[in-house]
Amino acid sequence: MPQMVIIGAGLIGTSIGLAATKNGLTCTFIDANPRNQALANQLCGSVASISTTNESDLVTLVVVATPVPEVANEVLAALIKYPKAMVIDISSIKTKVLLEVSTKVSANVLSRYLGTHPMAGREITGPEGARSDLFAGRAWAICPHQHSKKDDIDFVEKLIQSFGATPYQMDSEEHDEQVALVSHLPQLLASLLAGTLHGELSLAGQGLRDMVRIADSDPALWGGILSGNQLAIKPLLRQISKQIDQLIDLDLSRESIEKVIAAGVVGKSTIPGKHGGVDRDYAKLPVVINDKPGQLAALFAICGEIGVNIEDLSIEHSPQQATGLITLFVAQGDLSTLIAELSGRGWQLHP
Repeated sequence: MPQMVIIGAGLIGTSIGLAATKNGLTCTFIDANPRNQALANQLCGSVASISTTNESDLVTLVVVATPVPEVANEVLAALIKYPKAMVIDISSIKTKVLLEVSTKVSANVLSRYLGTHPMAGREITGPEGARSDLFAGRAWAICPHQHSKKDDIDFVEKLIQSFGATPYQMDSEEHDEQVALVSHLPQLLASLLAGTLHGELSLAGQGLRDMVRIADSDPALWGGILSGNQLAIKPLLRQISKQIDQLIDLDLSRESIEKVIAAGVVGKSTIPGKHGGVDRDYAKLPVVINDKPGQLAALFAICGEIGVNIEDLSIEHSPQQATGLITLFVAQGDLSTLIAELSGRGWQLHP
């Protein structure tokens, strides 16, 4: 019998199933799309579906991983169908879901529900994009309410940690305000910018590509997410709009532009670094590479040989050229070693 039921066999739901299976748990998937359900069950080696009341009583955890508009109803149904199970959801908005659920069940039943949200994803949607390590090193919000039980919170925290993620407790309102700033607003701004692109774009560089990377997203999925968090998103949009209007009113004066850029530098420095720690000041090493198979692998292999960890990287292709520029980000103390090794092997460097 499955210990876990996952409702929604998309990217996140299936990745949770893979991570759970990797940790020795048994699970089964339920999805309105038969193909996705079958694929997720096959990927996770899932056991047979649950068909009787006695079997439902044996389920200890239900994960609701459906699109946002369906979450509250699925949570309510799961609380009834699986009377002994903890029910969590992974939607990116929490206040609206909690409000809808709390008005339709008793406090005792509500105590078995806990809202969560993994800050993870990929451009590849559906079960095809699922990975067991999708949550490794990622933040995962847990949003207890007044009827939540400590033992249940601890159980969910340990499960999240077993997936390699770091749990963060906060109330639902704080969560929605935070994701509006760090996730929802960036999505809207990227889509707005990408929507203005037209005509000849041969001069487009990595800066533009970085800005619009997340614009290639599912309109239906994000429509449900963003419309459900309007109260938190609207003030941020008004603030951005006001700042743009001020720039225009000042005729894009040098002073006004410098203030905006300087504020951006300060803001960027507040974003946490790797594993949620303080962002480190990495050294940058631009390397020219030929646009052919094996170049990146060879570069990474050398770094591995000499014990230099690549903390981050960016790649920019030269228009109509068979070369590209890869910028490696490494610890300051590793830069001189890396320069000496790569230059000695004939790589074209621009430190």
